[in-house]
Amino acid sequence: MEQVSISKYRRWIVVLAAVITMAFVSVYEYSWSLYVVPLSKAFHVPSTSAALSLTYTIYIVIQALSMWLSGRYADKHGPKYIAMVAGILTGLGYIGSAYANSLSMLYLTYGIGSIGVGIIYGTAINAAIKWFPDIRGTVSGLIVLGFGSGSFAISPLINYIIHQYGYQSAFLYIGIVQLIVITSLAYFLEYPPSGWQPPGWNPEEAEKKRKLIKRSAHDFTFSEMVKTWQWWVIYISFILIAGAGLSIIGHLVSYGATLGFAIAAVIAVYLFPLANGLGRLFAGWVSDIIGRPYSMLAFFVISGLSMIAVRYSGNSDVFVLLIILIAFTWGPLFSLFPSAVGDYFGPKYSGGNYGFTYTAKAIGGIFAGYGAAVLFTDIGIGSTLLITGLMAIIAGLLAITLRMPKAPKSS
Repeated sequence: MEQVSISKYRRWIVVLAAVITMAFVSVYEYSWSLYVVPLSKAFHVPSTSAALSLTYTIYIVIQALSMWLSGRYADKHGPKYIAMVAGILTGLGYIGSAYANSLSMLYLTYGIGSIGVGIIYGTAINAAIKWFPDIRGTVSGLIVLGFGSGSFAISPLINYIIHQYGYQSAFLYIGIVQLIVITSLAYFLEYPPSGWQPPGWNPEEAEKKRKLIKRSAHDFTFSEMVKTWQWWVIYISFILIAGAGLSIIGHLVSYGATLGFAIAAVIAVYLFPLANGLGRLFAGWVSDIIGRPYSMLAFFVISGLSMIAVRYSGNSDVFVLLIILIAFTWGPLFSLFPSAVGDYFGPKYSGGNYGFTYTAKAIGGIFAGYGAAVLFTDIGIGSTLLITGLMAIIAGLLAITLRMPKAPKSS
């Protein structure tokens, strides 16, 4: 069998490369808030303006779409070379943003880099789905820990560069590092041969030990997957929880300033990625024991209740603690949904299948970047947080309805 010739360390080398590359692309999402104020001054717009927030929305949409298209390509041709191209795009996007002299140019440069982020994210997370059927949730959590916590290490450096040398220098220097590191490590991203399983692992025996973890014996194609009601539940739930949490990330500094916790909000920007990443790893591990639906219910409902509670923060300490709790319980969506897609629809076409499912983040991102900014301006922070909290709670309640889909009759 093919797996006999594969070193037992090979899949862990892939994971290491995936974690590090995810860490370096994460700044597009989790360090964006640090650039908002200096960019608003440079382009003479309010920091809460929808025009500036559109940059973040463009990133969310392009990242999600590029992940789907590149995922389908990688399923057929492998992830290595397209991931190396992604490293170039990611670095050039940040470097180009340093020289953007208008919002339109920023949309273009940040959008180019967003293509690379989507490719890296898709190839990295599908490495977990394909290489680790035995501990899919845990390793998915480990890889997205890189994306969730990567900016925890990098954000303080970005903030220092912004304050000492300006936001243009931060874009430039970080972009150069991205170009070198991501492109080099992408060489090690690869998928196992079709049908590969870890030596000594038996899926039937595994299900007997962990009865709440079910895996489809059929590999659903894209067209088969979207015809199941289970996928639509996953997709709608993904839209709701993604939109809720992304609105917190994209407007965290503004929310904190409005509530009178400006300094606390900056501290929360640093802590959010760490709590977010640890939550992804913890939830992935938990879901390998109690299953994806029950994990989604628990984490998403807690996240939603915490979002609603933010509006009642009595002091800066409570505000920071609630933001940390939101991060820890919202981040798991990025380890739970890919694991669920792999379980319910099989690993063979997971690049394209999860890539398309991930477009839910783009729809959620439209609300988070533009819609939440409009709501924040028109109805205030309290009502906006109530809406986002309810979105997260509904997402958890939807997930608990999931059941294993039946294979198409033609198969």
